[in-house]
Amino acid sequence: MTCDDCGAPLAAPGKYCSGACRQRAYRRRARDGMAGSPRLDTFVGRQAELADLTKLLARHRIVTVTGPPGVGKSRLVQEAVAHRQHTTLIELADVSTVNDPGSAPGLLVLDGCDHVVGECADLVQRHPTLRVLATSRELLNVPGEQGYRLNPLDQHEAKRLFCDRALAVDCEFDETADLLDEVCTRLDRLPLALELAARLVRVLTLEEIAARLGDRFAVLSAGPRDAKNHHRSLHAAIDRSFRLLTQKERAALRTFSLLPGGIGKELADTLVPHGWEIAKSLKAQSLLEGGDRLHMLESVRLFAFGQLLQHDPIGVRDRMLDVLATLGEPLRTEEIGNIRYAAKLMPDDARFVTDTQEGDEPEEVLLGPLSWREERLLRVASMVAEGLTNKQIADGLHVSLRTVEADVRDLKTVLGVRSRAQIAAWATQV
Repeated sequence: MTCDDCGAPLAAPGKYCSGACRQRAYRRRARDGMAGSPRLDTFVGRQAELADLTKLLARHRIVTVTGPPGVGKSRLVQEAVAHRQHTTLIELADVSTVNDPGSAPGLLVLDGCDHVVGECADLVQRHPTLRVLATSRELLNVPGEQGYRLNPLDQHEAKRLFCDRALAVDCEFDETADLLDEVCTRLDRLPLALELAARLVRVLTLEEIAARLGDRFAVLSAGPRDAKNHHRSLHAAIDRSFRLLTQKERAALRTFSLLPGGIGKELADTLVPHGWEIAKSLKAQSLLEGGDRLHMLESVRLFAFGQLLQHDPIGVRDRMLDVLATLGEPLRTEEIGNIRYAAKLMPDDARFVTDTQEGDEPEEVLLGPLSWREERLLRVASMVAEGLTNKQIADGLHVSLRTVEADVRDLKTVLGVRSRAQIAAWATQV
């Protein structure tokens, strides 16, 4: 047992080693109630998470905060230790090795262990009396470790964060805008994505921001100058985690990007060798969410879908379609979301036509809102069918000519066609 204030060993059961430490802790608790953020901007929400983390630090020697890219792990930890004495913060995002700080009393904060998780685990085990608070995409997996999973903000706090950052750059921003809920939801309520989007109100209306989220990885790329590289854009944050995966894990994540309806054990194992085992590993590395049935945050899925387009999208798509078409009950019912996605993707494939009773109206196949990428590709395809040039399409969608040219190439790849005429023919059937 060690002192909650200074970290010194306790001679008897208790929380503090002396009256002085007890008084310092009392004064700190009183001050924390009105203290501001250690950063220049304000800290919004996460009060329950801060309370949870404070309790865990009092009870456990090693606490590791995990969560998906952009969820705010580093910021939460910085706030949690902002007024704590005897704290040593080591930022690991841009280092290749971990220096040994020794066994100094107090709390050691290891921020960004993702790429050096093995070295961090060795460091913690070499110093069994060291108190450690770490952030990582996965647990250090050492004895005595307590994990804390950080989830995206709830909708109310997501809106508060967006408005706070938006008002910082435009004092006339409308906090009651109808589109605010939609924008926060489409951005998975991830703090990094919300902050990057809110910075755009300086030059764009909320309606224009929502329209441009169709290309979120290109739009959300202007973080603060003082931010770490992986905190300057949404793409960089997810790419950092993706690069740490094994080749098999990357291939599985690309395949799972075609399953917006979720990932079940049987389907995962059918699509990918040892698929469910790999899916569980991806969950442990904060790239999949859920319990008995897993799913991706939409931003992660769209990133993985973009990676798929650079590999074998036609082969993976056809494999998925063949598997979904042959599912029997009860799996067919469990995978209805993915089957509807397949029907939307391939409307002329008779294997995905919904059976109806005589006299009944055919069931309309709906998945819900399409992803930004799928929605824009469908719009580009329909405009190609209207005979518009790439330049006219770019002007109509308010995107660059290069973006439309890339969309047309992607449509040819995904649909397995070679000409604009074939894209037009497909679009008329959707």
